[in-house]
Amino acid sequence: MNRPSDATERDAVPVLVWSAALLCGLAVAYNSGAVMAASPYMKIDLDLDSNTLQWVMVSYMLVATVLVGVMGGFADIFGRLRLLMAGAVMFIAGSLICILADSGAVLIAGRSVQAVGGAGIFGTGVAVLTVATPQSQRALALGLWSAAVALGLGVGPLIGGALTDVIDWRAIFGFDILLLLAGLSACFRVARARLVPEEASPRTNIDYAGAALMMGSLGALTFALSRGPENGWGSAETITLLVAAAVAGAAFLWRENQAKKPMFSLRFFARPSYVAAATGTFISGFGMMGLIYYFNLFVQAPGGLNYSAMATGAALLPCTMLFFAGSIGLPRLLSDADLRWPATLGMVLMAAGFWLLRDLSPGVSYDNVWWKLILIGAGFGLTFGLLPRVGMRDLPDSDAGQGSGVINVCLYVGFTFGIAACGVAVTAIRHTAIRATVSGLSSGPAERTSLIHDLVHGSNSAVAKALTAFSDDDAATIKKAFDSALESGFDGAMMMLALMSAAGAVLCMWLLRKPASV
Repeated sequence: MNRPSDATERDAVPVLVWSAALLCGLAVAYNSGAVMAASPYMKIDLDLDSNTLQWVMVSYMLVATVLVGVMGGFADIFGRLRLLMAGAVMFIAGSLICILADSGAVLIAGRSVQAVGGAGIFGTGVAVLTVATPQSQRALALGLWSAAVALGLGVGPLIGGALTDVIDWRAIFGFDILLLLAGLSACFRVARARLVPEEASPRTNIDYAGAALMMGSLGALTFALSRGPENGWGSAETITLLVAAAVAGAAFLWRENQAKKPMFSLRFFARPSYVAAATGTFISGFGMMGLIYYFNLFVQAPGGLNYSAMATGAALLPCTMLFFAGSIGLPRLLSDADLRWPATLGMVLMAAGFWLLRDLSPGVSYDNVWWKLILIGAGFGLTFGLLPRVGMRDLPDSDAGQGSGVINVCLYVGFTFGIAACGVAVTAIRHTAIRATVSGLSSGPAERTSLIHDLVHGSNSAVAKALTAFSDDDAATIKKAFDSALESGFDGAMMMLALMSAAGAVLCMWLLRKPASV
């Protein structure tokens, strides 16, 4: 048998490593979009209230946000490939828990376990590709990683919607398992062939205190945002959570300023271009998750456009595919350009698309929707593709790894608060509409506070039970108010995203007025 040439061997080595890392990254990215597509079905099947459904999404983002920042240190201790494989195993375990979930609490637990695995994969995937790929091919390898992540986020809602419609929402997690099993198979082959150089160092410092303080601050703030509309912003619980978030946040900033090897280095923020990149990336993540989550809830609702999960995923394609194409092609196309205007334009397009989308109403033709999603998708493509480069251009090579990690943390924080903050607007609008309607009805008990609470915040069964307290005619009036509140809530969420994006445009215009040094 003829031995392959040296050139063939060199080509085969990176391809095998690429397959291992890219399959794992694709699975995690796909999951984020797929779960959004299935969220209305999860709500019905498990009888979840609005807050619990939010936490099915937010718990994942919150855990991943914190752990992504420390995974580099764990990779130095345990080895990059080992941590990538451990992340895949954890994600599979979390997916199995989600498949078996019979309550919101179990589903949230499964999503949290998935987040640990996802952080392991995203925290080490780029490092595995970098150290195992020859210098001449690294740009291609990292471009493929970005393409896999963008593709997963882009087609996740469509594949997740199709699996939900044809099989069940639990099938989206089964598809994750299949992708990750293929990735693990490739990882085992890479490990046996020793294709990834490992330099394990048990003395590596990990900022455990910083990670704990970040989790405490973000967790308390997110919980306050989700519970505030229900309990009242002046309630003892909400105030306690906000104070705890502020104290933990201040302690986190102090810790990161004092630590020798901080998880979140503050010195990068002395550069205006880096502030623009980190803040703009946060706003982009905020906008993406806010759009995908609330678009799915409104468009799939009987009082919205009443689309199926698969049709909703297909409806999002103009946005997700432009995001995919822009985030892959624009960095190469504009590699030597002044990025101030493209980055600002991306934010302007996002703001315009969100502002126009706020008028989406039941019965509207898709002809009035797709072009607005194109504006948003083009904006995502510009911001996701260019803003990280804006920040990294002004950093020395020695800070590239940590600088990129901080921007990734900002992205995940944006993902988390995109859902939670929009939820505040949606719930406030729904509460105002339902309270005004119920207060004017002739039937039902005199004391209606608890009924209004169940109608606004409760699960489907809680809402159905609350409606039995009213006459049939008044119950029908409440249902009409629900449909109106659904539309108004979506409008409010899109308005919030538009204002955030407009602020991002002003920020980019101001902070990037002086070109970054290359």
